[in-house]
Amino acid sequence: MRGLVRHYAVRESASSWWAAALRLCVGPLAFAGFFLPWTHGVGPLAGTDFTGFRLFGFAGRLQALDLTPAQGSVLWLVRLLILGVAIAALWHTLLAPAHRGHRAYALSGWYLVVFATTAMLLGLLRAGITAPPLGLALLGASAVIFAVLQLTTDT
Repeated sequence: MRGLVRHYAVRESASSWWAAALRLCVGPLAFAGFFLPWTHGVGPLAGTDFTGFRLFGFAGRLQALDLTPAQGSVLWLVRLLILGVAIAALWHTLLAPAHRGHRAYALSGWYLVVFATTAMLLGLLRAGITAPPLGLALLGASAVIFAVLQLTTDT
């Protein structure tokens, strides 16, 4: 009986070690994905890769155009949503080691999940079934890791 209890304790600590190691990867993966390509341009922009950072800047340059208030508001919203990825990734990275119970940990992680899912669906609709660009793949991987850990672990 003691051997069974000891085996279970070792197995439990090994699984919690893996969960902790994966939990530490979520924020850095998402942050690296922010600076790597999310999509490729079309037409005259075909040779251009768009990262989260570039899309944020591109939306800012579009705001310099003569836009209606509704169009300007949509661009601000897009910029904030894109910048939210970097903020959530950094916040998640800071909270992952010791503060998993903090409300911002779950909020930042689920924000990454929703954003990555939306971005992957948009990429699927735009390009069809194909391998996503590296930045989008890292963002998706971080979202999957977070969601699986949140749904399968107790704390």
